[in-house]
Amino acid sequence: MSKGKVLLVGTSYGAMHMLLRLKKMGYSVSVCGGIESDPCHQHADESYYVDYSVKESLLELCKENIFDYIVPTCNDYSYNSASYVSTKMDKYFGFDNYSVTNILHEKELFRQFTLENNLPAPRSISKDNPAVNKFSDLPFPILVKPNDSFSGKGVTQVFSKDKVKTAIDKAESFSTDGKVVLEEFVDGTLHSHSAIIQNGEILIDFFVDEFCTVYPYQVNCSSLSYKLSSEIKIRVSASILKIIKKLSLKDGLLHTQFIAKDNVFWLIETMRRCPGDLYSELISKSTGFDYLDCYLKPFLNKKNPKKFNKNIKYIARHTVSVAKKMILGSVDYAVSTESLNIVPLVECGRTIKPAPFDKLSIIFLEFNSKEELMHGTPKIDKLVSVHEIKI
Repeated sequence: MSKGKVLLVGTSYGAMHMLLRLKKMGYSVSVCGGIESDPCHQHADESYYVDYSVKESLLELCKENIFDYIVPTCNDYSYNSASYVSTKMDKYFGFDNYSVTNILHEKELFRQFTLENNLPAPRSISKDNPAVNKFSDLPFPILVKPNDSFSGKGVTQVFSKDKVKTAIDKAESFSTDGKVVLEEFVDGTLHSHSAIIQNGEILIDFFVDEFCTVYPYQVNCSSLSYKLSSEIKIRVSASILKIIKKLSLKDGLLHTQFIAKDNVFWLIETMRRCPGDLYSELISKSTGFDYLDCYLKPFLNKKNPKKFNKNIKYIARHTVSVAKKMILGSVDYAVSTESLNIVPLVECGRTIKPAPFDKLSIIFLEFNSKEELMHGTPKIDKLVSVHEIKI
């Protein structure tokens, strides 16, 4: 007998491991997503071909059907729309009020929140602020970002005032709400922090080193962090706990990207949905911790255990992408098969868009030591060769 009916909001490859886990847990799983060829449509108990990025469309679907639970997948549209539905219907588990979701997921509102609560973050200004034409507080270079886009789409680093208008136009084209944020450029190393929240506290958290070696604003290499000092980790966790307390966040995941340099750090962005590109598998393979299970449980009205066993392995994750448009011929991986796990995403002969738009595969590579991991992770792209078909 089914434990209940779950609506999984998302149907791409990134949602497949959630679909399979939910079915293994004994739930009946329906999925919604507008692309009929997506893999989850082939394996779900029920499919709805609905564009969930349109909040009202998802709300209508949930009003017309009986779902016991809603689970967002690995993109902001999925989580934001599901949070909107939960708030409107006063139903479902694991979601903050939609107003809180907006604070965490919209760059402009999050920057305002960090400023008001004395949290370390880059200075920023909205495109609509009258001071935007003066740039009195933001020395060049600056970053121009869409307010609500993800995966680094539409982001431009600008070095002079005469390039700002072009960068704003580009950012607007990637923003669903038409808003643009101009942000102080901070230099340092990129990292992520994943915290599992329970009863208003951090139950367990993880730090990851991240690298962008193809497209400058999209992470494609990562591993557990051995670069960050214990002091920085303590202070980052304290800042995240402050966010949890100030916003009274519900149980679940809070994932944050930040930049660090020496003993200083800046919070860049936060999210409550599962990070993409099989981030959950990076944590699980590296530590033995069931990240996916802990992500899913709050949406199913379940508590997470208070104790976890860890088994550290030196695992790196790499998302294979290309810098130019091409027709995919083949991919070579210059590493031993014993230490390599490959998750293919596209087939031979397909036209591939340059990063950050298309991804060819995700690979997990095990190193023999912490030192090899730290040295090798940002260089994995040198071990991968993508060959194109020329017509």
